[in-house]
Parts: sequence; C-alpha cells; structure tokens
Amino acid sequence: MTKRTCLLTAALFLSTAALNAQTTFGTIAGVVRDPSKAPIGGATITATKLDGNSIRTTISGSDGIYTFSDVVPGNYSLIAQTDKFGEITVASIQVVAGRAARADMAVMGPMSAPAVISSATPAPTPAPPVVAPPAAAPAATLSPGTTTASAAAANSTGFLRRIEREILPGGETSPKKDSDPVTTASLTPPPAGAFDKPTADPQAPAPQAPGDAAAAGAAPATPPVDLQTPFAFADFTWMMAVPRNHDSVFDGKYFSGEFRWDTNYIYDYNHPIDHTLGGTTEGTRTGEIVLQELNFGGDFHWDHMQGRVLMQIGADSTAVPRNDASPNVGQWDVANAYRYISEGYAGYHLDVQHGLNFQAGIFMSYIGLFSYYSFDNWTYQPSYVSSNTPWFFNGFRTQWFPTNKLKFEPWLINGWQSYAKFNGKPGVGGQILWRPNGNWDFVWNTYALGQDTLNTHRTRLHEDDSFEYKQYENPNHLMHRAAMTFTFDIGCETGGGQVVIAGTTPAPKVECFTNNNKTGVKAQNFIGAMAYERLWFDKDKFAFSFGGGWISNPGGYLVLLPPVNGANAISGSPYFTQFGSPGQNFAAYDYQLSFDWMPTQFVTWKVEFTQRGANVPYFTGPGGITPPGGNTGAPGSLVYNPDGSLWEPDLRKQERRWIFALMVHL
Repeated sequence: MTKRTCLLTAALFLSTAALNAQTTFGTIAGVVRDPSKAPIGGATITATKLDGNSIRTTISGSDGIYTFSDVVPGNYSLIAQTDKFGEITVASIQVVAGRAARADMAVMGPMSAPAVISSATPAPTPAPPVVAPPAAAPAATLSPGTTTASAAAANSTGFLRRIEREILPGGETSPKKDSDPVTTASLTPPPAGAFDKPTADPQAPAPQAPGDAAAAGAAPATPPVDLQTPFAFADFTWMMAVPRNHDSVFDGKYFSGEFRWDTNYIYDYNHPIDHTLGGTTEGTRTGEIVLQELNFGGDFHWDHMQGRVLMQIGADSTAVPRNDASPNVGQWDVANAYRYISEGYAGYHLDVQHGLNFQAGIFMSYIGLFSYYSFDNWTYQPSYVSSNTPWFFNGFRTQWFPTNKLKFEPWLINGWQSYAKFNGKPGVGGQILWRPNGNWDFVWNTYALGQDTLNTHRTRLHEDDSFEYKQYENPNHLMHRAAMTFTFDIGCETGGGQVVIAGTTPAPKVECFTNNNKTGVKAQNFIGAMAYERLWFDKDKFAFSFGGGWISNPGGYLVLLPPVNGANAISGSPYFTQFGSPGQNFAAYDYQLSFDWMPTQFVTWKVEFTQRGANVPYFTGPGGITPPGGNTGAPGSLVYNPDGSLWEPDLRKQERRWIFALMVHL
C-alpha cells in the first residue's frame, strides 16, 4: 500500500470516526471540476432525497469543494448548476449513518459524464447520469437565518479539505488503484451532443435516466426550495461585510459555534505620548499590541426556533459603550450589563414563501456597509460613513423573504446605536436587501423618528444606501477576482428649542437645512460617501484593497468624541464644544491601502496604511490627549496645570498610520 493510499485511508477513517459520534446522520462532500480539471467555484449543488422528503442546497467554494453535513441516510440525487457547463446530474448516491460519502462531479469533456466517487457503503450501480443543457439556477434558497452571508459558510468540509490539500498535491485527484479504500461508480457517458443547445421543443421535459422514475416516483423538473439557507443561489463570500469562510468548524445539529479573534499593532506617525487614538472605531491604542476583540458564541437552531449569542471581550467592550449616552437616562447600569455582548437575540421562523423571521434582542445594523467584525471587511479601518453610523441596534425586527433574492427587514428599536432610549420616542426603520444575481448586491437602510440626542427632543432621519458589484472572476488566472462597493449617506435632525430638564438652558433649535437667517435656528445634517475596490490573487491567498470616503456634518452630531481626559458620550467635553453644537461644521476625509495574506479561509494577516484628515484639530498629536497625571476629576472635565494655567490636549488635523492585524474566524 502506497504512502498516498495510507494517508487517504487515515483521513477517511478519521472523518468516519467523527461522524460515528452522531450515528443518526451522514455527510456528502466532493469537488466540482471543469473539463481542464480546474475547480468550478460558485456552482449551486442541490441534494434531493429520492423519496422527496429532504432537500439541501449549498455552494461550491473557489476551490470547487462543497459539502452537506447532518444528512439523513438514504439515496440522493445531486445536481450541480454551473454558469458555463449547465447542469451536471448524478442519478444516485447512497448516504449511510456515521459515514462520509464523497461525490466528485467533473465535466471531463463534451462526450463524458461526471465522475462520482463514494467513500460510503457502495450504493447499487446507479443509472446513467443526465447532463442537461445550460439552464437558469434552480430556485433553491431561503433563510430562517439572520445574516446575509452565503449559505456555503454554514457547511463543514473539514475531512474533504484534508484530503484535497494534504494528501492530494495541488488539489488534483490522483489515479485510484484497486487497493484504494474507495469505489468508483460505473457511469455511462451521455449521448453525443449532450452539451449542445437543444434542437427539440424547449418546453419538453429534460431526459430522465432509466430507473429514476421507479426509484423516486416522478422526479421534479425543478428542485424544491431549500428553506434553511439565505441567498443560497450564488456564492456571496466575495462581498464586503460577509465572512469569506466556506466552512463552519463548529457546525452541529442544534448549535453552530463561532469564534473570532482580532489583534492589532498600530504605528501612528504622530507618536502620541499616551498611546491613545481618537475618533476611531477600529483601533484604540498605538505603539502596542492590542486585543481589539475576542468573540465566542454561536447560533442555536431547532424546530423553527432561532437564537444567536456572541460575547465580546477586549478593547471594543469598553470603546463601544463609551459612545452611547442612553444609559444616562434612569437607573441600573445598562452599559456594563450589555458591554460584553456584541449580538444576543432569539426568534422564530415561519415557512412563509421563502421565509419569515421574528427576532428580538441586540443585532447588527449594517448601516454604513462595513461589518462590526474586522475579519469580514476589505479594509481594517472603516471610513467615516461607517464609523459614524450604528454598528448595532437593540429592539425587534422582522425578516421577510418574498423570493430567494429579496429581503424586507423592518425595525422597532430603542434608538440610534443605543442600549436604552434617549427620550420619549423609539426609533423605527428597516432594510431592503436585493441580490438579483451572484454579481450584484443592493441594500437600502432607512432610520426615522428616534429622538437620539441626550436630553434634547430632536428627531433624527437618516438614509444609507449601498451597492456591491463583482466586476470579474476567472479562477484560472492569477488575479482571479475583482469587486467594488459604493455607499452614500444623508441624514439630519430637527427640533429642540425647549427646556427638557427644569433649570437648564433650552437646547438650540435645529432644522435639516437652513440659510441660517432664522434667529437661533441652525442646520444639523450629515452627508457622506465612500467607495472601495478589491482584487484577489492566487485562489484567495492574497488580496489588495483600496478606497476611502468623506463626510460633512454641520454641528458634528454624529462625530465620535475623542476621549480627552476620559470624556465619553455622556460627559461631553469642554475641549470639544463644537461637537453637537449646531452651526459648527465638521468635514473630514480618509483613504486606506490594504494588503491581506490569507493562508487559510479562517485566518487573515493584514497590513494597511490609513490617511485621515479633518477641517478642525481632531486627531491625537505627539503630546497626547491624556493629562500629565492621568485622567483628572470628572470624565471630560477641564484640567489645570500646577501653575494654574489651563492644560490643553495636543490635537492635529492630520493622521497617518500603519495597521498590522491578525484576525481569525472559526
């Protein structure tokens, strides 16, 4: 027995042993290849149980690998839908409890059939496969899930990847020998011209392999809809704010675990003496190795019930709550109660059309496009449109999928990235997400009615719209993918002018847009945009991203307050009286150049250069923003030097820095 055979035997034994821990289910996995043996990424694979009681759909990764875990034992037919080669059909493969069944699907040429290799107990010799002419992708998506990530990320292909990457050099399937512990199913090539355009009646049903009707009754012309995965008709792992994983390491029947790690080292050209960054959401310290965020938790799923919890520790667990002033309303320490939770909600799914979810708790907003989690983003430092808009909401949402390409998601929430409610009105809003095909993504976010300024009855309106476009993809080229994004935001506040707390001065009255001719009325609005481009190289091993954005925010009502002398959203700062004060404009720009090395789908090493600038001194300078003796007095209060003079923070209009980061997502 050769060394290769021994390794293959060991890998299959380990995968089978792992499955035996849950002997109720089996696994199907394989590789989809084109006639040149190159992997076919983005193919839609549908597994249909021949008794019609189980439908599963997934997407092949850029390396052609696909998998179905927790598969009910029985005989299945497989269909791989590809853009170039149409449908590749496998008539039957047997799944045995506690075993891994491998089904490689390869288009060997216009006269050849796909090859199927099964590591499960051999099924009876299947009927000849049918290779149909190119057709539209089957309607095979839906989601009780709550993210917009590709359905492919929900499946586990660990054992197959070990075979492909460690045992078979270059990912190529080596010739099988009689001594190998696998059996090759006997398949008959399709008739000549199977890949040609049909000349018969286009409305006629596709040819059916002999025996199919007997085994499965009348096989449906179009596979039924998969009610378990969102937007599964294409692979969207190329997108900004979507995890790029095709596998889930901790996927299980009742709970799918998740682990995230984000560590950075930031080199700031200003060299602040107190190592403190200001006005940023990704990165808090400079010149130090920082655990920015450590997340652990996952998704619960059983019998239409949903639940997600993701805990957070690290710098973000203090940096995020400090930008929320709502805990100052009333008693109980809301900020500390929630600071270690990045996501926490429960819900229920109904099989209505392509899915209907009802969920309540803390969930991601995705206003501003960027994900809260750096691993999911093209650049590490988000632009201002993203940094100054919400990362999360606390409240209730409904997700309705009328089709497999469209989602409507209304919200009823406490407010604008707020744990509690600032004043008397909650916020309302929603999202419309449309993915017409695998190359486009459109999202419209609207927020309204919330009174989100502490002790000021100002009503906030905001519109955030983005699109993403995959411009190019060819897995056989060195630079094999290119994509871009564009986001535009506009918003404003209106109201004020009345006394909220007895004995205090009325807050200035503001309007969305004004010529400032009205006495005491100022403009309070926000406008901004950002755009990014990303290029992928060497089968997702490397990537280069570049882009940036700008904002104009008269009154600075959405500008992140630098933590001068411990200032936070509740304390405010006398050193920054212009922020939140109508008529004081804040305008800023930024750009990023980012390079990623991604040795596996779970790990990203990133090097990034960021340049940021503003029309007022805003960024930490060499002297720092911390008083010489440390934070003094109440948070955000004025500090005096020993000689009685007023201490001043060192602030600059420009900031340049390098970011080095290690990010993990399992």
